[in-house]
Amino acid sequence: MSQDSIKILKNYFSIPYGGHVFIFTNKITLEDIQQNTFTEILSHNNAPNQKSIPMSIFNAVSAFANGLNGKKVLDIGGNTGYFSFLAAEAGADVTMTERLERQVNVAYAMADVRGLKLKIFNGLIQDYLDLSSEIFDCTLMLNMFDQMLRTDEAVAWKVLKQVSERCKMLFLMMGATEQIPTAKGLVTSTPHEAAPAISRFNKPDYEVILEKTVYTNYKVLTNNVYENRELQVYW
Repeated sequence: MSQDSIKILKNYFSIPYGGHVFIFTNKITLEDIQQNTFTEILSHNNAPNQKSIPMSIFNAVSAFANGLNGKKVLDIGGNTGYFSFLAAEAGADVTMTERLERQVNVAYAMADVRGLKLKIFNGLIQDYLDLSSEIFDCTLMLNMFDQMLRTDEAVAWKVLKQVSERCKMLFLMMGATEQIPTAKGLVTSTPHEAAPAISRFNKPDYEVILEKTVYTNYKVLTNNVYENRELQVYW
């Protein structure tokens, strides 16, 4: 474990940002990164109670894929690497994409601390797909596709098609409820309002996605695992 990695993690965990909880719940002990510094953060964010949520998602993915050992996994928008690390620990050859440099730096530092190797692309998934021709066994697209549809619908559908052409199995989580800013303040959206680009087709999500990809099969693996999000798999 390098001192640079410890410094990066110490700075990151000092920020009141809920996402760092998922890193700590993933087999990192307080002793690994200076116990007294992070005890209060862990307690404040109630990390132990959140552990079962991401783990249930990963376990569902791993079970459906018949394990990840020796498989090539693409984690789109991997943030600080939670699911990428789990896949790497399971024996997968992992590539993670993440556009935010701060998150990438934390992921590299955490990989150093945990002695894990994975490839990280700092940029948008569409840029990675343009630069690489790699084929994957499994792709994780968790809580990303809704965001892409709202940002640029044309790009989102193009990326989805490209991913389906280069990945045997796609795990997609979408349909999230969220707080949307309006003139009247924050309004909680329904799952379909969170993805109007899909709901306007007046079809179930999976039918729309199947039509936009090369996949022919679909299954819901978990329901309402996190804020009404639904984990789906396409192959």
